[in-house]
Amino acid sequence: MPGPRRARTTAIITAAAAVVIVGLTGVLMWVASRQEGPEDVARAWLVAVADGDEDAALAAMSAGVDALDVGISPERLSEPSVNAVRTESDAAEADVSFVLAGETHEVSLPLAQTSDGWRVGPDALGRLEVRTGLGDSVTIGDVVVPAGGVRLLPGIYDLNAAPRDYLAGATSVTVLPGETATVAIDPRFTDAAVEAIRDAVTDHLNACTQPAATVADYCGLRVPWPADLAVLERIVYRIERLPEVRLTDDGGFAATGGVVVATASGTGRDGSPAAVTYRDDAWAVRGTITVTGEQLRLDVL
Repeated sequence: MPGPRRARTTAIITAAAAVVIVGLTGVLMWVASRQEGPEDVARAWLVAVADGDEDAALAAMSAGVDALDVGISPERLSEPSVNAVRTESDAAEADVSFVLAGETHEVSLPLAQTSDGWRVGPDALGRLEVRTGLGDSVTIGDVVVPAGGVRLLPGIYDLNAAPRDYLAGATSVTVLPGETATVAIDPRFTDAAVEAIRDAVTDHLNACTQPAATVADYCGLRVPWPADLAVLERIVYRIERLPEVRLTDDGGFAATGGVVVATASGTGRDGSPAAVTYRDDAWAVRGTITVTGEQLRLDVL
């Protein structure tokens, strides 16, 4: 008797399990076959932006938006709502609202019917036009982007001059779907930048004054040895005072007030070995500073 009873119990459980599996399969097939409408997609996109889910926000957008210049804003929208949807053929427009920094905004999101279903169009992104008084880039969050036009999800973004270690200047801007915001940053060199520029110029001047058989170019050195020597063999320098480096109003630098002594040796005009010493009490160099991306480049004129 115990044997058959166990067999019947197993058979009942198996049958019940089969019914449950079939039922779940039917539900899964129904969900998979159900296409989301424009209202669902618009709401999903807003919620993804509000939650900071960049991947989900991109997944809800059309194929023309496969990457963003900058990710989700740290100060995001809240209370997303879809208020109305107007559909015409394979295009739709969703009237939505959300709160950003305590202010309620009402905008319209464009949607289009694609082979993958309804998707939010690229015009739902905001556009930021950035100008900077120094350099060619700015930092938005942790991302360095070229100055000019940048596509962004709605939010409030913090902008800094780039490179951040060398340029001071910051602002914030509110970006809304389908709108263009314009912002300008007027940077200034930081103390760290001034120190780095001084160090770079000093290194250059020290390299200029190493013993050599020629006078180095772009070093501000004046050694008129042809007046005394027929052949130059070697120049040895002694720095008595390095030029003092300062930034100029035109965005460049000037290193002035240096004192250097140069001793040139070789063959004199009479054919005998000779050495002549020259002193320059106004040793100076000037140059330009170019800010590109995350670098400062100095060019001595």
